Amino acid sequence: MAVAQVPRNFKLLAELEKGEKGMGAGACSYGLEDPEDIYMSNWRGTIWGPPHGNHENRIYELKMNCGPNYPKEPPLIHFVSQINLPGVSPQDGLVDKNSIGILRDWERIAAELAKNPRPKDDHLSLESALIAIRKYALHIHHAWYREQMLTIGFLLGFALYRALLQQAPKVPLPGDLVAQFGPVHPIKHLIRGSFRRNKNDTSQRLVAAALDNGYRCLDLLTRAANPSSSEHASILSFLHSRLASVLASRAYFSDPANPPPKHPSTAPHPARTPLLTKDPATGTYSPTARPLPQEKLGGSGRRKVPRLAATAAGHPFLRVRKPQSPALSRVLRDLGDKRQARITLALELDEEGRWLAETEDEWEARLGGAAEDGSAGGPAAKKKKETYAASAVLGRQYLNGKLNGEKADMIARAAAMLRVVEAEAEAAAREKEERKARRRAAWEARQRLAEGEGTEKGPA
Repeated sequence: MAVAQVPRNFKLLAELEKGEKGMGAGACSYGLEDPEDIYMSNWRGTIWGPPHGNHENRIYELKMNCGPNYPKEPPLIHFVSQINLPGVSPQDGLVDKNSIGILRDWERIAAELAKNPRPKDDHLSLESALIAIRKYALHIHHAWYREQMLTIGFLLGFALYRALLQQAPKVPLPGDLVAQFGPVHPIKHLIRGSFRRNKNDTSQRLVAAALDNGYRCLDLLTRAANPSSSEHASILSFLHSRLASVLASRAYFSDPANPPPKHPSTAPHPARTPLLTKDPATGTYSPTARPLPQEKLGGSGRRKVPRLAATAAGHPFLRVRKPQSPALSRVLRDLGDKRQARITLALELDEEGRWLAETEDEWEARLGGAAEDGSAGGPAAKKKKETYAASAVLGRQYLNGKLNGEKADMIARAAAMLRVVEAEAEAAAREKEERKARRRAAWEARQRLAEGEGTEKGPA
């Protein structure tokens, strides 16, 4: 069904009237660059810099060009005022449409509005583009501010960490207490463990609270350097309590009846039949344990057809029931972490590893050339050596082979699992028809029995 489109000039006239009467947002203004421009192609606009940042209390001027296909295509926007903003060209001030959400999705939104018009909502306009640029500048400032706060928090935390480690040995401790804790200083061990547990905290609230507690601990350690102080007595009492819990834990796990907990293994259980069996010659999989025969179905005896699913890393699995088995979740998570680690290492070899390897080769070549120039016996016979760049390429090829082989294996497993799902669905449909036939036969038997009893009780 064809939808009527608003002509370009009518759309721009409506925007011009809105801009001249100041009916839009107060954070921007816009109008025609030349009032005599009958095509209404060139516009001028201004935006007020977003608050709480480098752009606060500043006014930026922009020029906008609406092409002949406007509003189906986004306008071209240039900054006339100088601005330091990612996505804005420092040469001519051109705004990259891929950086601004509404400019990037302009054509898609226009196609959707053509199918389902919304006359009361003007999603595509010069005003909406200016507001989106202002919000983008505010978002960039917030991201920069968060990065600066994280950097400052890291520097403060690192300085506090070093100060605590330097102050810890100055607290006098009994020799027997230190010997029972082990070769590491007990206070240093506790400090390192606390920082290790909280190293992933990035929230400003948590970082500020952790820094506050850290400086209090540093003040406590400074005062505890005096053996006669109450702070020193409190530290000794705390260490004695920790030592008691450590000794109790060691005594518990030293008993053979209480083995320490082990990390669950991802290896197949020897007493269970694997779901799929791989053919080493062809690399394909074939179902082994499914579909189960009806007599082995538990519960109500009705077959539940599994669903083929895949993780974000692409590993296929069968979802049989909810909630999902913790063992299955752990195995899938481990597989995804391993694949992601390989992908990350491959990207590092491509982006930084190759450049670093080439730089190292250049340095080695310069050192070798200097050594040959300084030798008295003339240039020595050069031996062909493996370069760092070649090692980086070999490492990338190895990772590519691993990733491609893993991808082919996932595809083969997914194909075999799909065959399992189809076989389960066929078995479920067949068993459903058999249940219907049995119920029908039982109903007919009851009907015949009822008709026979009615004939026997009839009039003689």
